[in-house]
Amino acid sequence: MNTEKKVKGNLDSQLSDEELVHFLQEGGPQRYFSVLADRYHDYVLKKCKGYVKDADEAADLSQEVFIKVFMQLNTFRSEAKFKTWLYTIVYHTCVDYLRKKKRNTHQVISDKLSSELEEVIEAEEVDQESLMLALEQLLEQITPEEKLLLLLKYKEKQSLQTIVNTLHISESAAKMRLMRAKEKINRLYEKQLRSN
Repeated sequence: MNTEKKVKGNLDSQLSDEELVHFLQEGGPQRYFSVLADRYHDYVLKKCKGYVKDADEAADLSQEVFIKVFMQLNTFRSEAKFKTWLYTIVYHTCVDYLRKKKRNTHQVISDKLSSELEEVIEAEEVDQESLMLALEQLLEQITPEEKLLLLLKYKEKQSLQTIVNTLHISESAAKMRLMRAKEKINRLYEKQLRSN
């Protein structure tokens, strides 16, 4: 019996995320969800900590994320990687939490994006303070979906095709939004430099 359990456990851990989700969607045993949760526990906790900084809050949020994942599993389509889909749930859960707590969501997202967006700035040298101010202004002018698009592209380093599949938008829409955000941040950055 123990040997059989061990073999089953090893087989479960060899399955891809997408295979585990497919089995769950087909009504497979709940142990598949445990395998997924074990795989991503540390990842989700780390991402949540990036938003709230407090270990207890992050642990509570990661529990909430896994509940949402479990409840929304039937909406996952294999067009995107499971990890990217999971990240969008983490993002929305944490941003909603920050909003309810009246915390500065823009500041948290700015902090997450600031170093990665240096590559978007076309100036020779980047002044961190001006970049942060420009980024905060940009984040106030774009939609939550566009913020997620920037995080997926620059923070999570996802491919354009993965972003398209995750957000269910066309490739041209994703390219256009990224280009607009890039142009906007450069305009705002130049404006900040001039006003300093």
